[in-house]
Amino acid sequence: MTKMKINKILSIQTLLSMRKRLKNKTIVLGTGCFDILHIGHLYFLQQASEQGDILIVGINSDKSIKIMKGKNRPIIKQDERAQLIAAFDCVDYVFVYDGTTARDYILSLKPHVFAIGEGSVRDYPDECEATKKVGARLHIINRMPFPSTTSIVTKIQNMQKIEKQ
Repeated sequence: MTKMKINKILSIQTLLSMRKRLKNKTIVLGTGCFDILHIGHLYFLQQASEQGDILIVGINSDKSIKIMKGKNRPIIKQDERAQLIAAFDCVDYVFVYDGTTARDYILSLKPHVFAIGEGSVRDYPDECEATKKVGARLHIINRMPFPSTTSIVTKIQNMQKIEKQ
């Protein structure tokens, strides 16, 4: 007999209503594009999950990634990215959001911890400010020597150029 899996991909409204029931748990929020899933993403998620009881992951929508990364991104559509992230045991809930900042979601979800990649702190001042405003702890995850999605895309493009020569 197959076990039914509880859907971990929820709307922000559902998460907000659940938030009250999770008041005795340490909530960690992490966000990102998670386009072309790689080992750096897994490292980030595992490190973030160790900071509390419940890890909620916000994934940038296709629309917001196009604004941030350009017209050729994302490579993987938002529904598929959400399913991939939800498949990890260290992730409890996933939501997809529009916008280039998670500021409003930090302010509304009021996590105890906001996990952010080391290189992201200077790039996302709105998130850092919102974290302070709700009294959450900012947890900076050290960047390991893993490739970024952008570097993977560039490598693939360069390989295609070489093959065409």
